[in-house]
Amino acid sequence: MPNFGPHRPRLIILVRHGESISNKDKTVNQHIPNHQIPLTENGWRQARRSGAQLLQVLNVDDQEIVKKLAGKYIFKDENRKPLEQHYTQNNKNPDSNVVFYTSPYKRTRETLRGMLDVLDEYNECNCGVSARQNDGYQPEGKQRLAHWQSPEFPHGYFENKQSRELTEGLRKTAECKTFVHYRVKDEPRIREQDFGNFQELNSMRDVMSTRTNYGHFFFRFPQGESAADVYDRCASFQETLFRHFDQPDRKPRDVVVLVTHGIYLRVFLMKWFRWTYEEFETFTNVPNGSLVVMELDPELDRYILRTTLPKWC
Repeated sequence: MPNFGPHRPRLIILVRHGESISNKDKTVNQHIPNHQIPLTENGWRQARRSGAQLLQVLNVDDQEIVKKLAGKYIFKDENRKPLEQHYTQNNKNPDSNVVFYTSPYKRTRETLRGMLDVLDEYNECNCGVSARQNDGYQPEGKQRLAHWQSPEFPHGYFENKQSRELTEGLRKTAECKTFVHYRVKDEPRIREQDFGNFQELNSMRDVMSTRTNYGHFFFRFPQGESAADVYDRCASFQETLFRHFDQPDRKPRDVVVLVTHGIYLRVFLMKWFRWTYEEFETFTNVPNGSLVVMELDPELDRYILRTTLPKWC
């Protein structure tokens, strides 16, 4: 379990995207590229629920606003048991700097947009700063899917700057409030495992059956990846995180959030906590829209997994 740098974030949070149309109907994979598969209506609800749940684990000014937003957005999925969390929100130093990394797939970007809707609503209620949708993070751009909507933002990056542009009246109101400042970075290395290109339904059923017999970690999909291949790019991404944590000239990050996919989420934890591949294969995907919380323990000087992961029956 790596220990790097003086600027490690208090929390690292992994989020699986909300329900996609492929989660409901696998036939769409036959004619829609995997990276362009959107959320369902329920997936958008799960995304906003994830935003409200994120607020519950952040250190913020006003817990009454958090409770109000939780009542508005948090709901129970039918036939899905929520993950057991062992994290207690401690309300110490406010989390004013949150960095989001998102997979460039449409369903993860849309999940992030839903989460940011809730954070923007909190900032508006707490600081009197209205979220400007025209200048906000947009899942799709005018030119290409990889660009944000507004041309002033560089490729793959967004930062909310409302707190720096307050009027004098709002500044007096908000000067004793903490604005949750966030940045968004597109990160292709945290994308879904590649299952191949367009996926013919019957052949994919045979492939999935073969994977079950072969083993989930080492099985490589035709024209795609194995989970072991995902592990390699996961290792590269974690090295990038460690370099950021170890640079004193960088602005410290209070919380890092990865909006990603089920298999990548498990591989990330496997690499971080040095699980064997046998341990990896005991776990199944977390439900859509779930948060997995890693907390830095100052006494142990390492991250502790505060979420109980589901296992295969």
